[in-house]
Amino acid sequence: MTLVAATGDIHSPRYLNLLIAAAGSWRGDEPCMVLLAGDLVEKGRAEAFSPAFKLLREKFSGSVFVGVFGNEDWNREAMVKLYPEVVWLDDSVFTGDCSGGTVAVVGSTGALDRLTPWQRRNMPWVLDVFRRRPRVLEGLLREARREADYVVLLTHYGVARATIVGEDPRIHPYLYSSAMERMIARARPDVAVHAHAHNGKPHALVNGVPVYNVSLPLVKRIVEVRLAGRRRLDAFF
Repeated sequence: MTLVAATGDIHSPRYLNLLIAAAGSWRGDEPCMVLLAGDLVEKGRAEAFSPAFKLLREKFSGSVFVGVFGNEDWNREAMVKLYPEVVWLDDSVFTGDCSGGTVAVVGSTGALDRLTPWQRRNMPWVLDVFRRRPRVLEGLLREARREADYVVLLTHYGVARATIVGEDPRIHPYLYSSAMERMIARARPDVAVHAHAHNGKPHALVNGVPVYNVSLPLVKRIVEVRLAGRRRLDAFF
């Protein structure tokens, strides 16, 4: 049996106390990996992740940390420099050996259906990135499937409409990508993990694929995902 833990939207220091409570309530075993689904800090302040990472590192001392960048984690170079123990993924793959099999994590910030007003003003070119990214990630997922026993898609932005329900419908296009949802239905990773939607829903299925919104202010805990048996998923909170 392989255990993976996941959290996101810590926005340190904003939700640091919530993270402290969540870590304190963890009663599971040591996970093989801890997945960080972005927005780990507020407004690019990379140094603000330090107390949160110290807490997580002490709590899960034997785990491999794998993370993606959220829209608030824009100072990526500083994040990589300050936290080299994290395997940072940016449209890339990490494969690790866990008890019960190998786990491949395909990681990305993700995509949106519509650019935010700030993105339109300051980085309109990212629209092309969002259009290409689902196909890029689909290729990585299919390649990972050939190499690993389990495949996890880790993004910051939402990947299923059902897990952002609860947010104002007018902002749904700024929270997830319908193209990513269609891609998941085709490529069928074993599980998809995202954050970003603080007021969404914690769980949904996309063509049989479990999708988890692990946004800390939403679920108020660190999410456990158990992989038991070859390519069979049991996930729970």
